[in-house]
Amino acid sequence: MSGLVQHCGTSLRRQRVAASNVTIGGLEINGIDFVEVIDIGAPSEDLRQRILEVNFLKPDGVSDAGAALLATENFAIEGGSRVTGVEVTSVELGAAPTQLRLTLDRRGDFSPYVLRLKASAAVDTPPANMDPRLAEVTIFFKVECASDFDCVDDEDTGRSREEGPSLDYLTRDFEGFRRLMLDRMAVTVPDWRERNPADLGVMLVETLADAADRASWFQDAVGTEAYLRTARQRQSLRRHGRLLGYQPDEGSNARVAVAIVAKSDHLAGDPAIPKGARFLTEPASGALGLAATLPREPEAMEALVNGGAIVFEAMQDLPTIKTVRNRMLLHDWGDEACCLPVGATEAWLREASPKLDLAVGDLILFEELIPFGGAPGDFPDRAHRQLVRLTQVEPGVKDAVLNLDLVRIAWHRADALAFPLSLQGDAANPGAIAIGNIVLADEGRTLNFTQPAAAAPEDSIALATSGVGGVLPDDGAGTAMRRRIASDSLVRSRGFDPGIAVTLPAATTLEPTGEAVADVQLLGGGQLWESKPDLLSSDRFAANFVIEPREGGGAYARFGDNVIGREPAADTQFKARLRVGGGSRGNIGAEAIRHVVLADPSKIVAVRNPLPARGGSDPESKEAIRIAAPHAFRRQRRAVTAQDYALAAAEHPDVVRAYARRRWTGSWYTMTLAVDLVGGISINSAFADSLKLFLEERRLASHDLRIINPGFVSLDIALFACVKPEFYAPDVERALLRVFSARALGNGELGYFHPDRLDFGEDIALSPIIARAMQVEGVQWIGMADHQGNRVGRFRRMDQPDFDHDDSGAIPVFDGEIARLDNDPNYPDHGVLRFHLDGGR
Repeated sequence: MSGLVQHCGTSLRRQRVAASNVTIGGLEINGIDFVEVIDIGAPSEDLRQRILEVNFLKPDGVSDAGAALLATENFAIEGGSRVTGVEVTSVELGAAPTQLRLTLDRRGDFSPYVLRLKASAAVDTPPANMDPRLAEVTIFFKVECASDFDCVDDEDTGRSREEGPSLDYLTRDFEGFRRLMLDRMAVTVPDWRERNPADLGVMLVETLADAADRASWFQDAVGTEAYLRTARQRQSLRRHGRLLGYQPDEGSNARVAVAIVAKSDHLAGDPAIPKGARFLTEPASGALGLAATLPREPEAMEALVNGGAIVFEAMQDLPTIKTVRNRMLLHDWGDEACCLPVGATEAWLREASPKLDLAVGDLILFEELIPFGGAPGDFPDRAHRQLVRLTQVEPGVKDAVLNLDLVRIAWHRADALAFPLSLQGDAANPGAIAIGNIVLADEGRTLNFTQPAAAAPEDSIALATSGVGGVLPDDGAGTAMRRRIASDSLVRSRGFDPGIAVTLPAATTLEPTGEAVADVQLLGGGQLWESKPDLLSSDRFAANFVIEPREGGGAYARFGDNVIGREPAADTQFKARLRVGGGSRGNIGAEAIRHVVLADPSKIVAVRNPLPARGGSDPESKEAIRIAAPHAFRRQRRAVTAQDYALAAAEHPDVVRAYARRRWTGSWYTMTLAVDLVGGISINSAFADSLKLFLEERRLASHDLRIINPGFVSLDIALFACVKPEFYAPDVERALLRVFSARALGNGELGYFHPDRLDFGEDIALSPIIARAMQVEGVQWIGMADHQGNRVGRFRRMDQPDFDHDDSGAIPVFDGEIARLDNDPNYPDHGVLRFHLDGGR
């Protein structure tokens, strides 16, 4: 028989057979409900896929009195592709009267099989009480085998598809969704024609369209912000950067040294300049007639700020001020040509009456008043001003010749003078002076909503207009607990500890390193919440939050989730203490600060900043983050090999180059680092400790670090040079010694044997020396022998005086060694260079 078999489902048929009371031969009509192939649950590996549990709708004709009524000849299994002729070998009653357990002689393949009921071995029709539609069932032996396809057979039953309105699946906005829903309403509810915006149906359509628009935007935003290349929001770029090990720069505020010109001494009681005292620049619109010390009045403060004045605040207390520190004279020991040279780290001050009372840790500023070779009244170079921090103060020094009491002062090597400072002149017109009464300040204005306005009366207007405690509800998407900070310009500052600052050089204090953190504190729920760069190190009890930028200006305070960082209660009311300002606008020029806000104006004549402010920077642009973050991921952040340690040490600002060697000490490895410092300075214990701390985050746990000075190889070189007839030989020799010196040449170039030009293990070749000497004006030729061919030159190491290397053309310098040729007559063991000249005038 050919043709398609009639397709009918069995679900409804099974329900009708199960509910039927029709009997045939005394038995109710019955049929197969379902068949289960036992695979993983089989009693043994051999029986897997060989046991069938056949479940019937009723026990009639299946079992009676606990025994099966159907035998092996009542079941036939047909079909199969590779495995055919599967037979039933035994039939047992299953767990229920409606279940039979069949055992087969073999397992089938992946093709479908048909289990069919038979009246007997000779009669293929089903038993009399078995429904013909439920007397056979299709089975699959490999149902529990893994498959990538759905087991449902997708057959076309010929049912017609319902037609509906055309849907534009590319619609992504409110208007599109609204139009789609109205079009569908026109088809599904044709009698509804109301288009009034106040109609309930229109309102529901627009509400749903708005929800769909928001969901569509959120889906697009998630896909966009998920990748560094396509992210548009700054906080997304920041998080991508952090995942790649890159910390985007959110900017920093500027720092400046402010000199207080005292009118009278302040030696006891409250600090002369308390921490947080305001210093202001002159507003752009001008403020003629304003005194140096301003009262704490809100109208005056807001007028200056709105006029463009930039606010700085004292970073620490200045306990005392003295009029004698306004202008301290440097002692010249009666020598009219006296000066403090470049690199100076000590000086002598003339003791005044009353005494200067300087202390270790004080800041002193050197200022040139008369330039070298100038006269009183000549305009000095403003670049010849430098701030230093004192490390030694030795009063009681006496100049018996001039009968003067002196104070010897010394400062950090890192603060060494960067220019020569002339000490010519007299007490009335000195060439340079030292200035005391110095306090550090950084840019930004504090607005403290956690205290009453009376505590800071000059801020009462700003506090009142900002409102709601400086904290607003979250207005963005996302599930993290956040609050919006009511300010468009938050200050981010680098850490400052007054107790540590007094031990650091002034240069380090003015231009600190490290990550800038938003200067924000929140008070809420009886808890003070602190701002952190991130929450990775915060436990679930830590009251910390992170400041993240907000698109369009401002910032969010993002809290923890009770896993990393504590999550505040949803109804917590916050008040903020924050600072506004920051960025490159704080990099003001010298002499820009003119005013200070104090309650007592009687002790101060003027305030000024002799040096420009430093360190103010704007947030890194989005494109800069997008470009820099992938490169940070490729940057090596661990040191394993000796070369890794050498490269890591060379990143220290005071290190020119380094050489490392790993040695087994018997219990662990020690990495010995020979470090060449800038200018060839010798290593001390303090620097060794600082370098170890610098390398700590990259050091392997099994490596100890040992910092040593490099092994210097002193050179002994002599060359014969013939001078051109029109040049004087002494002039040519002077030029040769200058070019091949170990000092800076003054024109931005370094001498040929300057320490910063020589590297570890770098051989000293003869040919480049001869080539450079030939470039000196007046040199006709140069070599190792004179006109008669007599050898007069030498090219050797001092520790190998009997072995010249002119034949090989290079003095060997081994690993861990650095060549040295200072040519200093006071230290001949640091290298000697001689030129034997002939000819010339």
